[in-house]
Amino acid sequence: MLGVVLLPMRIVVDDAPAEYLLILIPILAILSDVFWDANDDSSLSRYTPLLKYGVALIATVALAMAWADNEYFRHLLAIPIVMIVIVVLYMLDLIRGGADAKALIALAVLFPFYPVIAEIPLILGNETLQTLFPFSLSVLVNAAILVVFLPLAFLVTNLVRGDTKFPQVFVGYRMSIESIANQHVWLMERAVDGSHVFYTRPKMEEDLRVELDRLREIGVSRAWVTPKIPFIVPMLAGLFLATIVGNLLFLFFSF
Repeated sequence: MLGVVLLPMRIVVDDAPAEYLLILIPILAILSDVFWDANDDSSLSRYTPLLKYGVALIATVALAMAWADNEYFRHLLAIPIVMIVIVVLYMLDLIRGGADAKALIALAVLFPFYPVIAEIPLILGNETLQTLFPFSLSVLVNAAILVVFLPLAFLVTNLVRGDTKFPQVFVGYRMSIESIANQHVWLMERAVDGSHVFYTRPKMEEDLRVELDRLREIGVSRAWVTPKIPFIVPMLAGLFLATIVGNLLFLFFSF
């Protein structure tokens, strides 16, 4: 991974103590689990992840006890901490996609410090905030804020169109039955035993063409849908936002 190569180069270029390279121990331990899958189902393979995260946790705590009082090293220390947090969020299903989690972990390694060019980002925050919210977490926070505002965008769009069914108005929009099959969307209504049923949580497993035929049979010409937007899309927007504007949460902190 590029970040694993660039990180020690950054430490050397910054003329930081060579001991700081030990931060690679917890980083590599976590990366070896996230990006390397065991091909067998042996007892050793099942317990290997526990061993790796044990090494990562012990190394992180030991390094924190040694150099956490150094401002520069705190930024490096945030890398494995953020990586562990992301893994936990993924295990709790708060970050739903494996690709999303891996992207955030990669960002944590690639950006131990905020990328600062002249006056950009516009909202940088002090050292305390930058340590509490490393760049990768700022990307995640900004992406989550963008997702929160998505229902408002749906609402405005639907009100303009005259579609006001609650709560679908906040999570999707209506489309012609004839065009849905070729779009990257999930249905939010279906025909069940001749009854017209609405819902907001998409059915992940469905034969879209069959469901559309059933809706046609009961006279539906336009159906509510919600777009299939992988979280990696708002994450990309959050990345640009964090780079140019900064962490939007910093607007509410002053310490």
